[in-house]
Amino acid sequence: MAKIIAWLILIFLVLLALRLIGARNARARRNAAKETVSKSVAEPMVRCARCGVFLPRAEARTSDGGYVCTTGACATHG
Repeated sequence: MAKIIAWLILIFLVLLALRLIGARNARARRNAAKETVSKSVAEPMVRCARCGVFLPRAEARTSDGGYVCTTGACATHG
């Protein structure tokens, strides 16, 4: 009877170790995927010539003095 219990404990420990290794690898893959996505989504930031707020270049419009806001309080000034 003791041999059966010892084998069951050994099998349980091996399965637990395999599960922990698999979870660690899955977490590493998720983190790598998040870094790849965040790097590809990043946009250059520009400073508004009127109010000084930094905003993504895609949301700004060009003006004589550089980039200006297209939405918000700065856009209402002109």
